[in-house]
Amino acid sequence: MAKVETVDITTSAGADKFPLNENKFLKAVETIAEQNFRAVPNTNKIENGFYDYQVQEGAVIEEAIAKMAEGAAFAPTAAGAEPSFAPKDATVYVKYFNDWEQKRWQVTKRDDEIRKVVARGGTPEEISSAILGTLNEGESNADYSKMRAIIEAEASAKDGSAAVFGGKVPANMKGVAYCLRQLYNVVKATNDKGGVPCAQGVAPSDVRVAISEKALNLMDVTELANLFNLSKEELFGMLVVMPDDGAYSGDKCLVYDVRHLGRGTRLYEFMSDEVKAGRYTNFYLDTDRCYFTNELFKAIGLDISKAMATAEGTLLAAKE
Repeated sequence: MAKVETVDITTSAGADKFPLNENKFLKAVETIAEQNFRAVPNTNKIENGFYDYQVQEGAVIEEAIAKMAEGAAFAPTAAGAEPSFAPKDATVYVKYFNDWEQKRWQVTKRDDEIRKVVARGGTPEEISSAILGTLNEGESNADYSKMRAIIEAEASAKDGSAAVFGGKVPANMKGVAYCLRQLYNVVKATNDKGGVPCAQGVAPSDVRVAISEKALNLMDVTELANLFNLSKEELFGMLVVMPDDGAYSGDKCLVYDVRHLGRGTRLYEFMSDEVKAGRYTNFYLDTDRCYFTNELFKAIGLDISKAMATAEGTLLAAKE
């Protein structure tokens, strides 16, 4: 018989081993009073920060834009001359994307073993649900990590301090608010800034501002909303808020046309295999996605590291 290591009494910090005790009066084993079995949640999400492509057929995503037509001086056709019918084709810019990556998440459910460990008041279904929930949570976190890394890289690569602010960066958080509003204006207005091949405007509903929670904590959100002439609800509809995930420094922002960042999905499917010989079932979540940056559409980054350091310096002091 297998030997089980136990403890008698746990500390206030709990124990990794089950405290197996015999009741000193009734001589029966004291059992579990309450059992909770939970899947670890993923709370890191990027909402509405990428343009989603739901792909049903084919393997290549094509994006094309047509440059605005340019006028020319009108010259009337001379008497008796033939008018010019020479063609003037539109100038078209095209990008293609097919960098797909297929991934699988797998977890095994053993009903016999679940029934052995479920305590009174609990149900096998609760434990099964938590086990299967690990698939969604794991995929969701991987999806977030991929998108966050792209936003972070673009915020550095598309730094607009030289092109928009003459090589300067915001000195404080009020300066950050000013710069974000100015970048919003630049992205929205018809011009050729933001790395695009031709002048273009962007509908206000398509403009996104990616900013970290850490940076927002240092700002007056009401003041920021007023600066954008938006309600707080409308402001947060435009913001792509990056959580403090331990991997992102949060000291850069990105103001962009949502179509600059793309996420294609052509597979998101749950499947299962029942292995009767082993009395267990394997569950799978398969995805096939591509993530990309589209240079046909605007994006401008902003370095706010100095402003954040200044703000933190007024709020925090060295521990003595």
